[in-house]
Amino acid sequence: MSNTAADSFRQNLATDEETGVTTDAFLENGNQSKSPPSSNPPQTKSRVGWIISGVLLLLCIIGLAFSMSNRNNESNEVRAVGTSAPRGPTTALDEAKETDRFTSNATASSDNGAKDSTNTLTAFTPQESVGDVALLTLPEIQTTSSPTRSPTPVPSSSPTIPPTDIPSIVPTNVPSTSSGPTGGPSADPSLHPTSWPSALPSTQPTLAPSESPTDEPTKSPTDLPTASPSTNPTKSPFNFSSWTYSAFGLEPSATPSKKPTSEPSTSPSQNPTLEPSKQPTRKPTRRPTRKPTRKPTRQPTKQPTPSPSLSPTNRPTSEPTPYEPFFFGDEFDKYEDLGINVSRGLSVRVIAETGKPVQFANGGKSKLDAHTWPDGAGVIPMNPNNPLEDGYVYVSNSEENDGEAGVYGIYFDKDGNIVDYQALQTGTTWNCGGGLTPWNTWVTCEEHEDGQCWQIDPVNRRVEKTVLGGDGGEFESVAVDNSDVDRPVFFTTEDDEMGAMRRFVASGSGWDALHSKGDHSFLRILDGETYEWTTDEDAARESAKKFYPNSEGISFHEGKIFFMSKEKKMMFVLDLENMTYETEKTGKKFYGEGSFGDEPDQNMFGPTRKYMYFTEDGGRSPGVYARFGNDGTYFTLFQAIEGGIYGNDEDETTGIALSPDGKRFYAGIQTGIIFEFTRDDGQPFE
Repeated sequence: MSNTAADSFRQNLATDEETGVTTDAFLENGNQSKSPPSSNPPQTKSRVGWIISGVLLLLCIIGLAFSMSNRNNESNEVRAVGTSAPRGPTTALDEAKETDRFTSNATASSDNGAKDSTNTLTAFTPQESVGDVALLTLPEIQTTSSPTRSPTPVPSSSPTIPPTDIPSIVPTNVPSTSSGPTGGPSADPSLHPTSWPSALPSTQPTLAPSESPTDEPTKSPTDLPTASPSTNPTKSPFNFSSWTYSAFGLEPSATPSKKPTSEPSTSPSQNPTLEPSKQPTRKPTRRPTRKPTRKPTRQPTKQPTPSPSLSPTNRPTSEPTPYEPFFFGDEFDKYEDLGINVSRGLSVRVIAETGKPVQFANGGKSKLDAHTWPDGAGVIPMNPNNPLEDGYVYVSNSEENDGEAGVYGIYFDKDGNIVDYQALQTGTTWNCGGGLTPWNTWVTCEEHEDGQCWQIDPVNRRVEKTVLGGDGGEFESVAVDNSDVDRPVFFTTEDDEMGAMRRFVASGSGWDALHSKGDHSFLRILDGETYEWTTDEDAARESAKKFYPNSEGISFHEGKIFFMSKEKKMMFVLDLENMTYETEKTGKKFYGEGSFGDEPDQNMFGPTRKYMYFTEDGGRSPGVYARFGNDGTYFTLFQAIEGGIYGNDEDETTGIALSPDGKRFYAGIQTGIIFEFTRDDGQPFE
C-alpha cells in the first residue's frame, strides 16, 4: 500500500516523540474523526488529507497571531516593571503612568545615545541622627531604563519557554546569521517542532523575556550592552508613602536638589549644603572657655582672643576672669557633725568653738578659750596700704551679760592661716552688732538700756567710747557715709520697739570723727513714700513704733541706706538725696534649697556689690542668705539642720564678714561656733 500525505504526517509526528514533544492529544483528535484505513482510491485520500491540512494550517496561523500579540503586550509590561524594584500595592492607573514614563524615557535614551550605564539613587540621610531616624538610611540602588535580562543557559534538551498546544511555525534548526530579526516566517513552514534545538545560542535577544528564571546563568556574557539609562532620574524604587517624617519635623522633597542650597531649608536635601545649618548665637554660652581671656567680651567674636599669660599671677587681675556662674542653694550638702546644711559648691571648716582654745596653723593653740555668744563681726586688714600681703583680723563681739561681754580678735596671715587669738575689749554688756569705718576700725554696740558704742582699733589695740550712744540705749548696728571725708555721717539702729534710728554728722574725720562734736537727729517716716530727719526724739520714736520697730543691721551703698526691721521682717531703703524710701519683705522671692522666713538681722554687701548677705534671728533652722542685686531673689549659703546640734531651740546666725581678697566667708551660730566657707572653684564671693 502506498503512503498518503496523512500517513506521512502521522509518521513524522511519531518521530517527534524522540524529541520529547507530546503529540498524543493531536493524534487522538485526528483518529476520532477518522475511520480505519479503507480501500478508497489514493486520489480521494490525498485530496481529503490536503483539505484537513489546510484547515489545520489556517487555525495555527490565527492562533499564532493571537499569541504573538499577547506576548508583545506582556513584553512591554515586563520592561516597565523591570525599571524598578518591587514596591507596595499600586493601582491600575499608577501602572499605566509608570509604563508611559518608561516608554518615554526609553525613547529619549535611544535618541540621545547612552551616556551612563547606571543611575545611582542616594538615600535620604538626616543632617543629625535623632533616635530611630538613623535606622531609616537606605542602601544605594542602581536602576536602568530598560530591564536587564538573565543570560540564557547553555543549550539544553528542552526549550526555555514552556511548549504550547500549537507547535511553533518559526524554524530554529539553523542559527540566524543576520544581525537583525528575519522578515517573517518561511513560506512553507513545518507543522511540527524541530527535532533538536540550535547548537549555538542566539546573538539577538528574544522577543520577550522568559516568564520564569532559568536554573543557571550563562557561562559567557551577551554580546550587546544593555540600553542606556534615561537622562532623567527615575522615581525612587521604594514606596515612601507609608513612612512618616512628621515626628522629626522632616519631609523629603519630591525630587532631589541638583545644586546645594545656600541657606538651610526646612526639608533636607540629598546633597550637602554649602554652609553649616547652625548660625552662631548672639549670646555667650553658659560655660566659658577653659583658658581665661585678657578681657571678657559681652558677645562672641569671630576672631580668637589673645592668649593668656603662661604663668599665674599672685594677685587678682584688674579685669574679672570669666568663669562659670555660681548660684547658692542649688543643692545642699549635709554636715551632721557640724549641724548645718551647706550649699553645694562650698567647703567649710571650724575656726573657733565656744569653751575651746583656738587652734593655730603652726600646731599651737590660744591661751584663752573662744568667747561665748559670738555676734556681730567684721574683718580689718593689718596693713590698710597692703591688705593682701600682711594678714587680717576677724573682730567678733561677745553678747554676754553683766559685764562679761566684750570684743575678741582672731588673727590670720595673708593665706588665711590662724596665727593668734586676743581679747580686744572686756567688761561690757550685751555687745550685739556694730560696723566698720572707712579708716579700718570697728564700732561695737551694747544692746541694753544704758548701752554705748565703742570704737576699737584691733591693730594698735586701742579702745574708746564714741559720741553715738549719747545718754544710752539698746544699740544694734552702725553704717557710715564717708562721701564727705571731712564731715562723715553715721547712722545707728536701736533694737527696741520704739528705737528710733540716729543720725550723727561729725565735724571731724578719721578716728576723731567719732569723738568730736556734731549734729544729732532721728529718722521720722512721714507717709508711704517720704521721710525726714528730726531733732524731736519723741516723734521719731512714735514713727519707729509704727513703721520700723526693732531695727537691726544697716549698710550704706551709693547714696542709700539699707536697714532691717526685725519685727516687720522688712528691709527699708532710704534714698538720702531724694528723701524717699522703699520697703521689701525679706525672703519673699526665693531660689533653691532652704527658706528665709524668720527675722532678718545683720546685713552687708559683698565686694562687687552683686549680693547683699543676711543673717537670720529665730526659728529652728536659721541660716545665712544672699540677695541678688536689684532682682530681689534670695539664696541660701548654709542653714542649721532642724533638730540637729543647733536646731533644737531658737537660735540665730551671726558674724558675717569677708577676708580682704573676698575668698573666705565667715559666719557663726550664736550658741557657740564660727565657720569659714570657701568656694570649691577657688573664686571670691561677690
